[in-house]
Amino acid sequence: MAHRNVRKIVTAIELSALLGLVVAADAIAQQAPEEQLQEIVVTAEKRESTVDKTAISITAVTGDDMLSRGITDFSALAADTPGVSMRTNGPGQTEFEMRGMTSSGGNSPTVGFYLDDVPMTAPAAAQNGKVVIDPTLYDLNRVEVLRGPQGTLYGSGSMGGTIKLITNQPNLTELQGSAQAILSGTDGGGFNHNENFMINIPLIENQLALRIVASQADTSGWIDRIVVGDFPQPTNGGLTRGNVLAAPVIADYKGSNAEQLVGTRVTLTWKPTDNLTITPSVFNQRITQDGNSTFDSDPGTLAHYQPFDIAEPYSDSISLADLTVDYKFESFDLTSVTANWHRNSIQKQDGSENFEGPLAGVGPNSETFYGPDGTGPIFGIETDPSQQFSQELRAASTGNGPLSWVAGLFYSDFKSDWELITNITNPAAYGVTIDNVWNLTQPTHITQYAVFGEATYAFTDQLKLTGGLREYRFQSDLDMSFSGFGSPTGTNTPILRSISQSATGTNPKIDLSYEPNNDTLIYVTAAKGFRPGGGNQPLPIGPPSPVGPCIEAGLVALGYPAGKPPPSSYGPDSLWSYEVGEKAKFFDNRLRINSSVFYEIWDQIQLELLPCGYPLFDNANSAHIYGGELEVQALLAKDWTLRASAGYTHAELAETSHGYIAGDRLPDVPVWTGDLNLSYLTPISDKYSFNAYAESVFTGNRVDLSFPGGVTDTQTPLPSYTLTNLRAGITSREGWSAYLFANNVFNKHASLDNMIQLTLSSPEYNRMETNQPLTIGVDLSYRFR
Repeated sequence: MAHRNVRKIVTAIELSALLGLVVAADAIAQQAPEEQLQEIVVTAEKRESTVDKTAISITAVTGDDMLSRGITDFSALAADTPGVSMRTNGPGQTEFEMRGMTSSGGNSPTVGFYLDDVPMTAPAAAQNGKVVIDPTLYDLNRVEVLRGPQGTLYGSGSMGGTIKLITNQPNLTELQGSAQAILSGTDGGGFNHNENFMINIPLIENQLALRIVASQADTSGWIDRIVVGDFPQPTNGGLTRGNVLAAPVIADYKGSNAEQLVGTRVTLTWKPTDNLTITPSVFNQRITQDGNSTFDSDPGTLAHYQPFDIAEPYSDSISLADLTVDYKFESFDLTSVTANWHRNSIQKQDGSENFEGPLAGVGPNSETFYGPDGTGPIFGIETDPSQQFSQELRAASTGNGPLSWVAGLFYSDFKSDWELITNITNPAAYGVTIDNVWNLTQPTHITQYAVFGEATYAFTDQLKLTGGLREYRFQSDLDMSFSGFGSPTGTNTPILRSISQSATGTNPKIDLSYEPNNDTLIYVTAAKGFRPGGGNQPLPIGPPSPVGPCIEAGLVALGYPAGKPPPSSYGPDSLWSYEVGEKAKFFDNRLRINSSVFYEIWDQIQLELLPCGYPLFDNANSAHIYGGELEVQALLAKDWTLRASAGYTHAELAETSHGYIAGDRLPDVPVWTGDLNLSYLTPISDKYSFNAYAESVFTGNRVDLSFPGGVTDTQTPLPSYTLTNLRAGITSREGWSAYLFANNVFNKHASLDNMIQLTLSSPEYNRMETNQPLTIGVDLSYRFR
């Protein structure tokens, strides 16, 4: 049934797109010659081109378009983009994935994330994964989403693709400014407000300018955190949650997931000569959230139920300083990008109920978990301070000759001091004498070096061949310390483990493109992607740890030898991708159709295993992934524009091993995604225009790792969902605009993801990340120049 529903929705998207093509063809003759679709300049290949002339699968959205559509965070934009999927625990806690490259396993991301030319993704030991920063999108020039391996130009973190957020640079000649206020209310929540400001000041005309951007936002919560008394014991052998709805309410914290954001970006551009440009920039942002945007799958209300009053605050702060120097020589441009960022994420999470299921029957009073002799409150605190210095030096050819090229050097130095602490109030309930469940620290130091280059040779004006190579080397050093009664020692005496890994290799790429005319591009690409390996924390596999027998049973069930420790490390994984694509414009660029199909071979996949809820990574399988994307833009008639897209990804494991069965779907990857956007823009006077937008975004069903019962992890289905937004307003030639909007018009409560637990996953229920309910408001803005 679900599959048929998906097919119906996708068919509707396809029929709508085809209908748009017919209407466009019929109405083209009536349109003015100047009415055309916008050409977007991109730097996907580290030199300027347009989307239609770049022989890769790329989606680009301008900052003005995002402002008009009311897109304020990248997660919303990613959902509109075919081939992109996400796993999220909330703001600043999102992993992006492309073309089936799930990032649930390992410590390294599969999608690169860049702010201008600065790489922001890095290996992560954090339980919440390889998450990227969640920067405000105000005053962006554009966003570029590059699908497929980008290992040649962007390195090891981009085996699935790369996301680039490009900011507006200071204008050397004009005084400019803008301001925006978004005021809204959320169903089941409260009042939200978001204020943004930009000022551009030429300090010395044509030589020196300063651009300042500031943002702040307060988003009301819509999740209740409910503390109940006489907390019910689980039933069905600990696999089914008790009836929390029947328990007396002690405290009800409304809107427990309220969020606050404060950010600034300051950029200075100095152009002492026509050839030299020096641009330092500083970006700071802090996100705080009172609690998670998650509800308990049982009973399924928009609430989290607790036996003890434990708040769950989260904060994420980032400070970035970078310096870009560009010098134009006669035949090439030389660019240096130096960056240093510091990030710190801290979160607290309730684990009181979670411990009851996996450890039921361990200790004299653990079965009366919530009684007076029970364990009492349990919570985990995770801190993840990290920093990275990076340097890229590259040269890119200029001119119109048959040969164009880009070549460079890259270096990065990453450090983190991740720590997870969980304590217990009454250790005697588990028959132990220490209150430290676990104290796990993992200092990490990773250095990477690379030499890269791409060259394109035009045999004719129509036929071009591109070849690229990236020679890389990385060195990873991890030092782990693990203590507590949940550790292998079962005591406060830590077990120590040091893991050093290094690897060298080559990421090649070859691309053949053909332009039969100025409006059509056809290309074929083969490219390799790569991801470094990493280390595992030591796991208890028997006494003296009370959780040891459960983990040992889980490891045996996963195919590991009884009585032997699991692997202490896991190796790199790699990918070969083969793609065929086309980009075509029709009717004097009033209709644009971009499409691609791909086939990927992913070897030695870094998959996540969860014996008794403990994380373990291993190179457990391989996969053959195939699919495609379609994007259509059409000027249907005067004032009407249609955008439609669809993505299909068939991502299944090829082998049976370690609890996974051949044919299992890769986690977090929807088979189908789709987007339908209809906009209307018409002048209503010499000064004013009326704008209206309607958009529906479809995400197909996925599977996600969870712990619903037993000693090993299983995959929980996440149902498909469709979210619809409406927006209409007036814009003025004098620079101001006013919009009314309604987001999530049908008030859908989607299950986005199973929340990653800091303590132990529960066999009784999952905590499901969900989206913001129906939100209605007004968007006011003004700009001058």
